[in-house]
Amino acid sequence: MAAHDIPDTPEIRATLQRSQEEGLAALGLKSDTVEPWEDGYRAAAAADSTFEWWYFDCQFDDGSTLVVTFSNKPHTDPSGPLTPTLLVIRQLPDGTRRHLEPTFPAGEFAAATDSCDVRIGPSRVTGDLRTYDLHIEADDIVADVHIDRAAPSWRPGAGITYFGQAKDRYLAWVVPVPYGTATATVTEHGTTRQLTGSAYHDHNWGNHLMGSFLDHWYWGRAHVGDYTLVYVRMTTKGLFGFGEVNIPTFFLAKGDRLITDDLVPLRLTTSGDVPGPGHQSYPTRMEWTWRSDRGSIAMTVTNPTLIESLDMKVPRHGVGALLHAGEHPMYYDFNADVDLDIRLDDLTDHVTGRTLYEKMMFR
Repeated sequence: MAAHDIPDTPEIRATLQRSQEEGLAALGLKSDTVEPWEDGYRAAAAADSTFEWWYFDCQFDDGSTLVVTFSNKPHTDPSGPLTPTLLVIRQLPDGTRRHLEPTFPAGEFAAATDSCDVRIGPSRVTGDLRTYDLHIEADDIVADVHIDRAAPSWRPGAGITYFGQAKDRYLAWVVPVPYGTATATVTEHGTTRQLTGSAYHDHNWGNHLMGSFLDHWYWGRAHVGDYTLVYVRMTTKGLFGFGEVNIPTFFLAKGDRLITDDLVPLRLTTSGDVPGPGHQSYPTRMEWTWRSDRGSIAMTVTNPTLIESLDMKVPRHGVGALLHAGEHPMYYDFNADVDLDIRLDDLTDHVTGRTLYEKMMFR
């Protein structure tokens, strides 16, 4: 049975608006403003039942990349003990790739609640939405990165999606840096390089095993010409008795000006599926469309290159192994071509470039 898109009707919009207003009030948020404390340790009061991570992604002008994630524990075990983990993925211009994921004792984790200030072992990140500084140590890699935000910090509404009528299971998200510039000093194998490029930073937390309520998601970002995009479609395993539901999220800015973050009109059509690792598949063409009384936005993503695949299968035993025998969760990460066509009442443009996106499969 195909998943349902959220209908774009006045009734649905009114319901979503009420839900967002309730979420904003409950979480103490301002509707159109992200504040520095929102990038602090949001799970601090419920760390025994909540996972949380701060994600940073740098694309350097020499063709190399650096991905860093600070996590309080694996998202596959939100009720587990504090397991501070530093993920570092470093790719060189020739395609050589290193994936480091050291864990640390709970006592080597610290995070502030009033701003982004997270420490795991000798590594640390601090930031105030406008600028961020990272110091990273993993194996023989030592990196110092400075990020200056160039697109407005953003959260989609209240930034929280509840799964289930009781609203006791959730996944939350804020994007402090949809796009920024980066300068870095990176030492590896005894060689030090000075690098410049672009950066992205977001922050997630939740309190339930994501695979229990999500089937899969597509999440991507791009900076093309003067435009910054973040695009998402989460597909649930069954929500409120309506079966599978597609939950979109969309952000489009030009420079430091938000053009739209109206998520309801966003639709995705995929085609050209090919087999991937772990007995999963992925499309070779994605057509994202957005239409409203303001006009239309079309984004076509093609020619994907699979740059990372991670087996996310959780070891199970006994009855659990039988119940989940057919599942093989996988994470795919891609680089692809993107064609962006904007036809709004106050803006018309067409640009092409590259996009990074992922497909996360929980089944």
